Amino acid sequence: MTRIPFALFPFPDPNLSADVIERRLRQHLVRLIAPKIGIEPPLNADGTIDEAGHEVMLESIDPPYAKTKRLRERAARIVEHRAERSPLSRLKIEDRKRITPLRDGVELIGIPNEHRADELAAALHAEFPWMGAATEVVWHPMRRSVQRGDAGLRLPPILLDGPPGIGKSHWARRLGSLIGVPGMGL
Repeated sequence: MTRIPFALFPFPDPNLSADVIERRLRQHLVRLIAPKIGIEPPLNADGTIDEAGHEVMLESIDPPYAKTKRLRERAARIVEHRAERSPLSRLKIEDRKRITPLRDGVELIGIPNEHRADELAAALHAEFPWMGAATEVVWHPMRRSVQRGDAGLRLPPILLDGPPGIGKSHWARRLGSLIGVPGMGL
């Protein structure tokens, strides 16, 4: 199935936590400290630096507590600053959790052929005969979407107007379940 981007803003990278940033800052600090305390990188037989051996040597360096504390605070500030700059920061926590699955886009749902569009419209009309006008409004675009060869189903915006309790919301949820669109569970 075809995936399309849904949100036109960058989602924060979940792999950039305060711990990950602190670890990267610590590695940089240790690389700066090593020459000052006389630790030189070991060399291979061909004269190049032995990176694996050098990493082992760097791990033995323990930076002072004050510097480690500053690294931790700086990493926390970086994460906090990135969170503030994210468009998601204005959303409530539960709304952020609901929109996070859309990070990689959404899959387009398509109708395989006109016959299937007719079957879907017939099933919808059988359950909601009093909503025939609304069913017809989606039936013809379903057929046109197949005829044009669209990557996904294209329906026009629909405003269902009527008194409470006639089944407008139930009709819309049933349409979604028939075409295979996940529901929100409102």
